[in-house]
Amino acid sequence: MLLIWGVTLIYLFLGASLNHFYFPDSTYLTVTFICITSILLLLSLLIEYSEFFLVIFASFITRVFLLLADLYMMDVFEVPHSGDDTENFYLTGIMISEDLSMLNESVYGGVYSHLLGILFNIYGDDRLFVQYLNILIAITAILIVIRIFRMLEVPHRTQMVLVLVVGFFPHSLIFSGILLRESIISLFVVMSLYCFIRWFREKDRISAFLSVLLVLFAASFHSAIIGILLGYLFGFIFYRHDQKAFRFTLESVVPFSLFALIMTYVLVFPSIVSGLPIFNKVDQVLNNNDNIYEAFTSSRGDTAYLTGLEVNNLFQVVLFAPIKIIYFIASPMPWSVRNMNDLISFFLDGVFYLFSVVVFARNIDTIKKRPILGILLLSILAGWLIFGLGISNAGTALRHRFKFFYIVIVALGAVWSRTGRGQRFEQRSRQ
Repeated sequence: MLLIWGVTLIYLFLGASLNHFYFPDSTYLTVTFICITSILLLLSLLIEYSEFFLVIFASFITRVFLLLADLYMMDVFEVPHSGDDTENFYLTGIMISEDLSMLNESVYGGVYSHLLGILFNIYGDDRLFVQYLNILIAITAILIVIRIFRMLEVPHRTQMVLVLVVGFFPHSLIFSGILLRESIISLFVVMSLYCFIRWFREKDRISAFLSVLLVLFAASFHSAIIGILLGYLFGFIFYRHDQKAFRFTLESVVPFSLFALIMTYVLVFPSIVSGLPIFNKVDQVLNNNDNIYEAFTSSRGDTAYLTGLEVNNLFQVVLFAPIKIIYFIASPMPWSVRNMNDLISFFLDGVFYLFSVVVFARNIDTIKKRPILGILLLSILAGWLIFGLGISNAGTALRHRFKFFYIVIVALGAVWSRTGRGQRFEQRSRQ
C-alpha cells in the first residue's frame, strides 16, 4: 500500500499543476488514478496477501460500486447514511478551499472539513477523488489488521473468517464509500493499535510513542476517541515484559486510578472543569461542532433512546453505565424499531457487537491469562463508556461505535487463537 499512497501523492501534485494552469476539471485525471491504483492493489494483494486476495479485492470493488452509486445513481439507489452530514462536509470543505483563512476557524466537521478543504484546494473540486481516498484508507486498515493477526499468531482459518467479516461488514462498506470521517478515524485507531502491539511484543519505545500519537491524531477528529488511551496507559504502567504478565503495586495503582478518574470527569462532565483556565481550550473543543455530547434529542430523526436517563455525577456513571453501553453498541433495539431500516441496522450491526460481548464474557478465563486481551478490552470499554454516556441517538451511536470496530475484530482474533476455536478451525482446514 505504500506504493499506492506514493502514487496518490504524485496525483495530488498533478492535480495541483492542473489547478495552477486553470484546468479545473480533473475527472479524467481521477479516472486514471483509480485505474492505476486498482491494478497496483491487485498486484500487491497477489504478492503479499494472496490467501486473502479474493475477499479483499471483491470488497474493494463493492466499495467502488457504492461510491459510484452515491455520486451518480442517487435517483436510483440511495446509500444509507449519505445525506445531510456528507453534503455539509463537502460544502464546508469547498468553502475552506476557497478561503484557507477558515482553517483557523471552528467550522462544521472540525478537522475533517479542514482536511477536505486542503485537499480540494490542492487537487480541485473533485469529490470522486476525495471519496475514493476513503476507500483506499479502508483497504489500508484491513491490511493492517491482517498484519496484527500475524503478530498475534492468530490461526489462518480464524484470520480468513475475520477478514471476511471486516471486508464485507455493511457499515465498513458504506462508510468508506461516502464522504464521512469514520474511515480515517478508524485508520488512525488501527495504526495506533499496530504500534501498541509492537511495543507489547518487542518493548519498542518508538512504537509506544507512535501508538499514543496516532490516538491523539484520531482524537483530533473526535475527542472521545482519546478514551482508548486508558487501555494503553494500563499496559504501559502494569505490564512487565520480562515476566509477560501484569504486576500491580501501590506506586503504580494509585497514579493510574487518579488519572482514570480525572480523565473520566473531564470527558464525561466537561462543565465541571470548564471554569478552570487550564481546561478552557478543552472545553472549547468539547463544545464545538464535534462535541462528544451533541444535542441528540428525539427531534433528530426520531431515533432517540433513554432520553430520560440523565447522568450527572460519578455515582450515576457507575449505576447507568452498563445499560448506556448496551444501548450504544446495539441500538436501534428491536423493541424500538420504527421501520425495516432500523431492523436491518440491528441485525447487520448491533447483533455483531452484542455477539462480541457474549464471546468476551464466555472467555473471561482466557482474557485473564492473556494481558494483551485485558488491554484491548479496557480500551474498548473505556471508549464505549465515554460515547455511551453522551449519546442517546441510535443513528449516531451506529456511526460512532464503528470507530472501535477494528479493535473488536483484533480482540476476537486474539480470543479465538487461544480458546481452541482457532486451533479447531486450523485442523479442519488441513483435512
